[in-house]
Parts: sequence; C-alpha cells; structure tokens
Amino acid sequence: MPIRILLTLLSVSFLLCTCGRARENTPVLAAAFPVEVPPPPPPPAPVYDYDTSQWTEMVTLDSTIRLDIRYATDNNFMKQVIYDCGRCFYRPQVARALLKVHHDLKTKGLGLKMYDCYRPGPYQQRLWDVLPDPRYVANPKRGSLHSRGAAADLTIVQLDTGEELDMGTTYDFFGEEAYTTTTNLPEEVLANRKLFQAAMRKHGFLTIRTEWWHFNFGGARLPLSEWVWPCS
Repeated sequence: MPIRILLTLLSVSFLLCTCGRARENTPVLAAAFPVEVPPPPPPPAPVYDYDTSQWTEMVTLDSTIRLDIRYATDNNFMKQVIYDCGRCFYRPQVARALLKVHHDLKTKGLGLKMYDCYRPGPYQQRLWDVLPDPRYVANPKRGSLHSRGAAADLTIVQLDTGEELDMGTTYDFFGEEAYTTTTNLPEEVLANRKLFQAAMRKHGFLTIRTEWWHFNFGGARLPLSEWVWPCS
C-alpha cells in the first residue's frame, strides 16, 4: 500500500476517535438548564344537582354515614314505595350538627345510619294519601318537621360491619317498646338508647316519647319545602 494512502487512513481513524470522545464529554444543555414542567391542572369543581345554599347531601360530608332510606323501598310500615329514589338531604345547619354526632361516634367505632331525612312536601302528601291518620303521619297541610329538613329518623351502627346496635325494636315499630320512656327493657337496649340520646342531644337534637329513632333539630324553625331531589 502506498505510504500516502496509509497516512490518510490513519488520519481519518484518529479524527473519528477524537470526535467520538468529544461527543461523550460534551455537557448536556438540558441538564444544565432544566425545563420547568408546569403543575397539573386542579381537579374540576364538583357539580351538584341541587342548591347547596339551601341543602346539604349527607354522604358528601362523610361517606361512612350509611343510608337505608326506607320509603324509597317497600321495607316500611306502609309496605309500599313512597319516594322515587333514596337520597338524604338536610338544611346545612342541621347537616353540620348531624356530622358532629357522627364524628363523635366514630371515636367509639360507631356511626350513623339514616332511615329518613328531609321529606319533600309531595312525598308527605303521598304518605297521607296512604294513611291519613295524624297519629302516624303528619297532615301535609300542617307540615312535618321532616318536610322542613329538620327531623331525622336514624340509628347507630358498628362502623366496620354496619351492624345496628340493639335498640329494642325495629324502625317504625308502633308500640310501647319503642317509647323512649319505656324502661322494662334489657340492660343492653337501655344502654344503647342512652348513648344514642346523649350523642344527639349534645348537638342540638331533641327526642320524642313514642319513637326512639326520631329526633328533631332544636334550632330556629325552618320553612316547609316542596323541593324534590332529582333521581339519576
């Protein structure tokens, strides 16, 4: 091989080697000048299908509050469906008070289970149409505290299992065993009722004589409402 060609090949090889090393040692500009990644956009604001200035849905406050809205089923003393669907709403101040009760009970591993909450005027009329007896159903013309968003039918459950505490009778049992003044009941039942009433009274609720499950909010008298919650 002619010496001139050999020298040319050696020169090219040298240049290729040094260029490769130069590229390896060249600093990466992206590392020296990192590009700022913008933060992810905030989650969209929740969309409500009701006026949040007038009403609060209990499950939006604490998802561990259980619902068993009986009048949305036929598992009630009328044995028929009254509500188009089961949801639990209250006036905001009443909802906040119930949330405080629930949070107090949670420290004991307990929580609230709702049987009936706000009852729209048209649904109160449906109850009256089935059973027009003021001993059991409030006359819609006079109105019910349920229709003011100020009454609660509820009980206490074990948070982990959902098992109801023994209150002596079922919900909507009409008899002296359900009276809050009845004392000839098992000690466990009396203790559970005492716990229940103390927890509710602490946050402004008043009991009634004939129904251990029913409580009225003791704040200012709230207006009757005809609003019916939507069903999805």
